[in-house]
Amino acid sequence: MKIKIIGSGFAGLSSALYLSRNPSNFITVYDKFNCVQSVGAGILIQPSSMEVLRKLNLYDDMLKRGEKIYNLVGINHRDKQVFLTSYNDYATQCFGVGIHRSTLFQLLYDQCKTKVNIKFELEREITSLEDQSLFSDLLIVANGSHSCLREQVPIKQSYRLYPYGCLWTTIEQEYTVPNTLYQYLKYSREMLGMLPSGVDDHGKRIISVFWSLPVTSRNKYTKEEILKEMKFHLRHQKPELIEKLSQANYSFAVYADVYMKKYDHRNIVFIGDAAHGMSPQLGQGANMALLDSYFLSKVLAESDNNVELALPKYTSIRSHHIKFYAQASKLLTPLYQSDLQLYGRFRDLLFSIAKYMQFSRNISSQILCGKKTSWIRNKEIKY
Repeated sequence: MKIKIIGSGFAGLSSALYLSRNPSNFITVYDKFNCVQSVGAGILIQPSSMEVLRKLNLYDDMLKRGEKIYNLVGINHRDKQVFLTSYNDYATQCFGVGIHRSTLFQLLYDQCKTKVNIKFELEREITSLEDQSLFSDLLIVANGSHSCLREQVPIKQSYRLYPYGCLWTTIEQEYTVPNTLYQYLKYSREMLGMLPSGVDDHGKRIISVFWSLPVTSRNKYTKEEILKEMKFHLRHQKPELIEKLSQANYSFAVYADVYMKKYDHRNIVFIGDAAHGMSPQLGQGANMALLDSYFLSKVLAESDNNVELALPKYTSIRSHHIKFYAQASKLLTPLYQSDLQLYGRFRDLLFSIAKYMQFSRNISSQILCGKKTSWIRNKEIKY
């Protein structure tokens, strides 16, 4: 089967790897850039997608380069712990893994290069789905939430930029508390995230730093003003941390909410953020992309590469899981990123109470692990 994949992110590369297991598949990955690379800071790999990486024989390598995360802690500007979400509430010895985006990307890409039935065509920006679908048995669109290709298919859909983005950077840091993702909060207007992200190519421990910022204000604040606010939240940390943050270079990321009523049209399928981009607040983007690639390959294998049967089944299998996390993202994001101070006050009050209730702790950890599929029923994804 002739397969074309548009986009070489996590969704595209992992799909290529899974589909390459069938020796009758010939896969071409297209990217508009002149080199295959991933731009960004750290990501949090959840238990939901660890099974996917196990099946790709990348789990052990991920653990070697990443850092296990056992807890997520939120602290407000009054030094009060707003929330504590522990993976242990989901299952004993459960954890997430903080890893730099480029590290996981390189693991996937290096394995792709060993496959004789995967090839890359770079500096090829695909602008017409119809042209590509005519000359392929399966066309996979995996070029991110800002893809301009969605509008070429007759599927009910929406695309909306989030009003808040974030400044991000990565620094070497040995002093911060290990195995914990910290979020420092001031109402819903300010949020500073610090995610341990494993080790770099030189074996140095790194952390990823995120500073929430309205998209319309990205050019209104100077670096010095933002560092002043960071320093307030990190006033109990060692001075070396502030010094490294002051020397770091920052980039700005913009996110979008993407909705598609279904993910398939004829021999075309949308996966990853191109199909269901959402706020990074729940830390599920990379995990959803990896899960998409696994389930797509699974339905194709079960249907003997019958695309006409497999793609509608793929939409059916993924819809409930994706819908749940899209709804959860829309519900929770304003509590962390909003101009309305009331949202932040409500979050602090609600979560400060909920963290002492085992039922709410269990639900929170299940959502964090990326496996929940329903608000009402206690159902999880099945591999």
